[in-house]
Amino acid sequence: MQKKALIVDSDFFFVEFLSELLAKRGYQVIKAYDGKEGIGKLEEFTVDILFADLVLPKVDGKQLFRFILEKYNGSRFPMVALSGIMIENLGSLDEIGADYFIAKGQADKLTIKLNDFMAEMEIRPFFPPADKKVLATGNVYPRRDAAELVKSLQFHQAVIESAAVGIIIVDNDTRIINANPAALEVVGKHSVDVMNCPVNELFDNGSQTKLADGLERVMQQNNIEKISSLASSNSQEMNTVISPIRLADCSVGWVLVVEPVSQDNRGT
Repeated sequence: MQKKALIVDSDFFFVEFLSELLAKRGYQVIKAYDGKEGIGKLEEFTVDILFADLVLPKVDGKQLFRFILEKYNGSRFPMVALSGIMIENLGSLDEIGADYFIAKGQADKLTIKLNDFMAEMEIRPFFPPADKKVLATGNVYPRRDAAELVKSLQFHQAVIESAAVGIIIVDNDTRIINANPAALEVVGKHSVDVMNCPVNELFDNGSQTKLADGLERVMQQNNIEKISSLASSNSQEMNTVISPIRLADCSVGWVLVVEPVSQDNRGT
């Protein structure tokens, strides 16, 4: 049976470069251009190896690797982190969650490195390496702008995760791309159960119509900044606040804030 490789990277040209290399080695290549799409492909296909960039739209590489580790536990496939800013993450390889790390570099040198890596992977069983290190095509130097971008992304993710209220980030197709620990506690779900899940499925039948109406109203009416209402999930009543995410005057998704109902925070 032909082996399958999943590539998750927002750089179209790099995806094509890696796809061609893997296809020549006999792999069926599956492509995704952000982390959320990568999760969707994993739900659709059984893959033998995953390549993913660390800096991805919607669901970043670290979130993607964490999702896979939690969902598939011990029965899974090798995960390879590929990044042009790998050097900025040298201090946290264990936290990233990938099994292997390859720094992007010049195409000719990277082709040799990747082919050598794949040849080794194909002749031995997969066991996550005890010591994680970056395989580089040469000297890799930190770029200040890239380091600042990574720090900014990490800071904003830390803010969401540490918030005392439940925060759910929803993409424009109404599928969830992030939910912080407080939100997961309110809805009684695990992170692997909500990633890429339609947001309506978190709520009881009686709340789904009201939620869908709220999502549509704040998306279509620019004068509405938020809609508050009561909803329930697993019979847990909660206050919900729906706000649009707007970039360059375009609505690209929603933020839902959820809190358990109490006498002090009961919505209208």
